[in-house]
Amino acid sequence: MNSKTAKSIIAGKWGLKSGSTRLGGGLQKPEEDSKAPRRSAEEAVKGKGKGADPERSGLLEKILSLEKEKEKHNHLLGEKDKEIQSLKDKLRSKPKNSEVSLLRSQLEEKTKEAEKREQLLCSLSEEINCLKYNLSTVTIKFSEIENKAGTSQASQ
Repeated sequence: MNSKTAKSIIAGKWGLKSGSTRLGGGLQKPEEDSKAPRRSAEEAVKGKGKGADPERSGLLEKILSLEKEKEKHNHLLGEKDKEIQSLKDKLRSKPKNSEVSLLRSQLEEKTKEAEKREQLLCSLSEEINCLKYNLSTVTIKFSEIENKAGTSQASQ
């Protein structure tokens, strides 16, 4: 591999043209054109190029390792972006969830109040039935006493 090929690999990878800087500004996405130059760089590192000197192959290895590390970090950044977006979505939906939880707690309170009222109603019904029984018992005893009093006055 001659020096012109190595320059074209590096220039192609980084989006540079020989003798000039990139006009587009910003970095290119690694998926756009990184596959073909990487293969050439990998081939150069593996020694498929003719007469590769150690310094050059060392630089190509360094480039290759840095590109792999860059891909790894880009992947991690993508995952973090997804996590950030999901947290933002969760945060946006939080007021709705808090309203729902507030309504649920109010519903639970009202349900508990209704249960207490139902228990009170049952206990009051039992007490009324007990009082009715006592009233009928007292009324019967009173009638018996009146009858005894009436018969005792009649016998005198």
